[in-house]
Amino acid sequence: MEEKMTYYVDINSGDVTPETVQNHSPSFRILATQGEVEELKLMFEQNEADARSTMKQAQFPLRKDYNSPENELYDESMRQIFGKIFELGDEEAKRHIAENGILESKYNPELREDIENLK
Repeated sequence: MEEKMTYYVDINSGDVTPETVQNHSPSFRILATQGEVEELKLMFEQNEADARSTMKQAQFPLRKDYNSPENELYDESMRQIFGKIFELGDEEAKRHIAENGILESKYNPELREDIENLK
């Protein structure tokens, strides 16, 4: 079994760094295996691609489609990242995500129950 180590996740940059090279202002602390860290990094890469697709859509200011497929993909990739952080995070990370309703979705109001199951 792979050993879990402490890592710091910066939501803004998508960095996942070990404790020894801690970022100045990490968003969350997680306890993860190297495989879980790699999975999280892939999620951030997918999120970056989804963010780029929303920029293309934003170039049409008269388009009022706020629930566009591009936006939905970006939102879903963010929920997946926060779900993984919730799963791997310390108590402070879990509390922040739960208290702010970050994983709640207007498309899936029962997602809140899923958060409770991860605890």
